[in-house]
Amino acid sequence: MPARPRFPGRLGAIALLCLLACSRAAFAEAAPLRLGIMPFNSTLALLKTHQPLIAHLERSLGRRVVVHSAADYFTHINQLLAGDYDLAITGPHFGAMAAERGMRLLFRYTAELRLLVVVRNDAAIERASDLRGRRLALPSRLSLASLGGVRWLAENGLQPGRDFRMIEYSSHGAAVAAVAAGEADAAITAHTPLRQVPEDILAQTRVLASNVSVPHVMTLAHERLGAAEIDRIRGALAAFPATAAGQAFFRDTAYRGYVEVSAADLAELRPFVALTVNMMR
Repeated sequence: MPARPRFPGRLGAIALLCLLACSRAAFAEAAPLRLGIMPFNSTLALLKTHQPLIAHLERSLGRRVVVHSAADYFTHINQLLAGDYDLAITGPHFGAMAAERGMRLLFRYTAELRLLVVVRNDAAIERASDLRGRRLALPSRLSLASLGGVRWLAENGLQPGRDFRMIEYSSHGAAVAAVAAGEADAAITAHTPLRQVPEDILAQTRVLASNVSVPHVMTLAHERLGAAEIDRIRGALAAFPATAAGQAFFRDTAYRGYVEVSAADLAELRPFVALTVNMMR
């Protein structure tokens, strides 16, 4: 009688475990989390700023995180509402819109989004009325800073087209750079994006404050990830501010930390959501 092979069950089990492990690894490699970041700055600047957060999420979740940043705000919001992203870091008005289209609100930044006007150091501009007849650079007309800025100027008696000319740029950094280069007389921006503008450009400009502040940028997760995975992501984000990398991130960006998105935040954003919808039509 021929000898029977020894331990076929054990060998088969080992082979099956190896196959499952390889399949899981391949699946994880094939399906990273897609993180969409609103293009408020250049893609290179966004990657540099958010790299500590991305590294933290990958370590905490055991999944790769691939960053996607659209060429402009119109593309970003359309992709966000279409469900193209698993995770998103986006404007608060965009976040409020996406919450009605399958995205779960996780956190917003603790800091308020404060509107600023940037002018050249030698410009004879000190107040809103001095912007009459000027060229105003906007970081996309769909950015919350732009919407708030135009609203603020209207409250000061200035209407676009009639009292000033709007020039749209791809990002906050590009709008501020246009002022430094003399292509525009002033730029609408906010205090946190301004922290990410190169020092040589900032050195040529100065800032005028406004009285406009709104809830800050929001972080969301798509409901298709499932409740358990969303809870893991929420936990990873909540732990980030306590890490050394997180402390540096929130200090350098002036975002300060994370807070829950409240009903009051969403109510405050409703007028800006309505403006955004009208401008997208």
